[in-house]
Amino acid sequence: MATSSGSISFGGLASGLPSDMVDQLMKAQQSQLTAYQSAKSRLADQNTTMTTFKSKLTDLASKVSALQYSSSWAPHTVSSSDSDTLTATAGSSAISGTHTLDVTRLATNDTWVLGNDDLDSASGVSSSTDTLASGSTFSFTYNGNDYNFDTSLEGLTLSELAALINNTTYEDDDGETEDGVSAGVMYDGSAYRLVLTARDSGQYESGSRIAVSASLTFASDTSVTLTDFKNSVEAEDALFTLDGVDVSSTSNTVTTALTGVTLQLKATTSTSISLTIADDTTTVKSNLNAFVEAYNTVIKYVSDNREGSLSGVSLARTVVNQIRNALNTRTNKVDASSATDYLSRSTLAEYGLRTDAKTGLISFDSTSLDAALQSDYSGLASLFSNTQSEVGTGYNAGLAYRLKSAFDGMTNSVTGSFAAQTNGIKSRVERLDKDIARESARLDKVRQQLILKYSNLEQLISQLNSAGSAMTSALSKLS
Repeated sequence: MATSSGSISFGGLASGLPSDMVDQLMKAQQSQLTAYQSAKSRLADQNTTMTTFKSKLTDLASKVSALQYSSSWAPHTVSSSDSDTLTATAGSSAISGTHTLDVTRLATNDTWVLGNDDLDSASGVSSSTDTLASGSTFSFTYNGNDYNFDTSLEGLTLSELAALINNTTYEDDDGETEDGVSAGVMYDGSAYRLVLTARDSGQYESGSRIAVSASLTFASDTSVTLTDFKNSVEAEDALFTLDGVDVSSTSNTVTTALTGVTLQLKATTSTSISLTIADDTTTVKSNLNAFVEAYNTVIKYVSDNREGSLSGVSLARTVVNQIRNALNTRTNKVDASSATDYLSRSTLAEYGLRTDAKTGLISFDSTSLDAALQSDYSGLASLFSNTQSEVGTGYNAGLAYRLKSAFDGMTNSVTGSFAAQTNGIKSRVERLDKDIARESARLDKVRQQLILKYSNLEQLISQLNSAGSAMTSALSKLS
């Protein structure tokens, strides 16, 4: 008996039967195993398709998120006629318009330096290593709060005193802990001086933020006590006019003058500055285009695989139907008075984003969208971003919220419909693996039985042939 690559052949069968008789008989037994293996292969393809499908749907969900919130619909561009003097950024609540500014004064940080008004060398410290003597005291107020360093000063240098001050915090008006004073040591060419600078710019209650009280005696000369601090930079609020109205600010970063706009004052002006805030329709169009492309990718993927690995998968139809229903549902107004109290333009088609009746794909009419953004920018924003609480219970929230709700039900890793589908595929594959193992074991037994059967037949026929040959020989001798 000879075998090759798993096939069984019998050399010189006396019976005259084909040498690959076992392999031929086994082929007739393989149909069930082949069916199991084909079913498993189809499930593997289906699982791969579902993974890709979910990935495309997740990408669509991320594009929807970029359109879901009101802040997504309120990007603005800001241009300044003199960016060296004034720059600005606009947040979601900013209002488009043009404004005129004149900057009269920048806000300053209150600064105090160890020394008298003349800052002569005798009012400073001659050596950076000189240490404070016993009895030295130092205290200051910052924004009305007292800070005393009357103990444990002996042996400290000016730099070590500065470090002690820098580690001191204060509570602001909101009760938050803040770093209040920045301390350092400077050398002016003749003496070392402790410098205190307010971290908050502008004035405190129309005056200085810092007040210093000191009695500093140094070990090098205990006969001299330094008590003077000079207000080298006085605290000043920024002053500017905005559209002809006088405005003051403790900071050069101004967040309250224009709603949603942060102004950054950099220098005083000699001529008026023009500041223009405009809706950033380019970003909005880019986000809409990304949404349309991601949506069309999902719809096309389902269509391309409808007759293939998604054939018979009801989830694919369910997903497409839920997305289309969300697109075709009209959006209610904020504080809707009835179920039919819709936005004046409550569907995508009314803004130039139309769905093809045959393919289900959205076409992006840029011209119509441009016109809509110019005439009804806030309406398109509301179409996507109206929340359920804004429109009212039982009414239709914005498209982005409706889609998000649908996506959450589909893609949740535990309770989502995709999880249920893939878990179902996994269970069916596990059952098929058991069927394949069981059928393979049965076929192995059948093969062994056939091999034994035809081996015995070979031996029997060979023995009969040998006996016949011997008898024929004997008979020929008798004649």
